[in-house]
Amino acid sequence: MANVNSCRILRDWFERHPDNHLHLHYCPSHSGIEENDAVDADVKHTARYTSWRDLPRYGRTFPTSHAFVKYSITDYATELWRQEADANPRAYWGRQHLRHPSFRRLQHTGSFPLKRLGGRPTLVARFIRCITGHAPTGQYRDRFRYRHGEPTMCVLHSGDWAYHTREHILFRCDYYTRRYRYSSIDDLLQSLDPFYDIHHFLLDNPTAFSFEDAPCYD
Repeated sequence: MANVNSCRILRDWFERHPDNHLHLHYCPSHSGIEENDAVDADVKHTARYTSWRDLPRYGRTFPTSHAFVKYSITDYATELWRQEADANPRAYWGRQHLRHPSFRRLQHTGSFPLKRLGGRPTLVARFIRCITGHAPTGQYRDRFRYRHGEPTMCVLHSGDWAYHTREHILFRCDYYTRRYRYSSIDDLLQSLDPFYDIHHFLLDNPTAFSFEDAPCYD
């Protein structure tokens, strides 16, 4: 149904000249078109079967649409990814990844955590840096960029310089404000919802885990 503004535009157009008319025509469905039938079959069978492996075979390749082929590849790759991650979580996720059930659902392009974080790409990026440990911190520079001789000490702290780590940012640096009272990663992960705690820490500190707060001695 057209909105009010569209109706006003049409009305002005009708009144502009007596020859301006609107003709409505019935358009038949796409019944009988092979490509459209394939897409319809995809939708029906995808709704019925949860995995492409469960789809019945009819002596031919089924379904035939390009969309379903893409879906099948993605579904298969995701299944292999989950098997690999579950087989050896420590090796797959890495030593620095915060291991908690609320973080296992993370996807690079999915609605989670983007939806829960309000659809803000910058906030999502800082969140991912925090839970994976791949952030512009002094500790990260020591691990992966040692030969570059980059600064590794936090200069934002009001006291003596401290080694710039994820733990320092989350629990010790007095440059940032916190709603929680945890003193370590273990305490944080034992909370009811560490996702919530980290989320609001990042909201309260919009430069935390950003390159703006990276160690710099200039």
